[in-house]
Amino acid sequence: LPVDVAQQKFVESGKYAVRLASGKTREIDVELPAPLKIDGPWQVAFDTKRGGPGNISFDRLEDWSQRPEDGIKYYSGTATYHTTFQSPQGTGSQKLELDLGRVEVIADVTLNGKPIGTAWKQPYRLDVTAAIVPGENQLEVKVANLWVNRQIGDELLPEDSDRNANGTLKSWPTWLAAGEVSPTGRYTFTSWRLWKKEDSLTRSGLLGPVTIRAVKPLSND
Repeated sequence: LPVDVAQQKFVESGKYAVRLASGKTREIDVELPAPLKIDGPWQVAFDTKRGGPGNISFDRLEDWSQRPEDGIKYYSGTATYHTTFQSPQGTGSQKLELDLGRVEVIADVTLNGKPIGTAWKQPYRLDVTAAIVPGENQLEVKVANLWVNRQIGDELLPEDSDRNANGTLKSWPTWLAAGEVSPTGRYTFTSWRLWKKEDSLTRSGLLGPVTIRAVKPLSND
């Protein structure tokens, strides 16, 4: 919505009739600059210890589950996105927010080396007024998804423990008790297999679109 009632601010240009705390209605004409799009490319680092491919380049933001590489398609864990973008001169005292668009499922943001915060629900927006600079900016977004995709991917690999037909564990495997990795290359272990290899993967990663938006506080005066 143009007016973010929960955060008490305007996020789009337009003419508004705002009801004040006093009960009176005031008409407000809001003019905000167009959002600054951050298109990438993005350098994305996937943890190789969790089956990821390490560092890879995304020309555009993509759903991990739709990628052709098994190490990304079935990845569960945290991946770190890096990109640079140019911010125009003259931001002045204008309040600015980073809008991550859609995130599956949680993101932690750093801008120009300054921690910005964690976005864990819609809208995935964070105040970057104090961190953004005119000219080149360095953006880092750490994104973590759910465990489901890795569990589904592991079902493509041979079994590494003695199981009942319904997926429940018959006995604890000796390799697990010894603190060793799975002998069949699986990355996850559960006492009950809840997912099958043919199950649908969940959307994952930073999906965007990513923009910098100017916002105007909503005053009750």
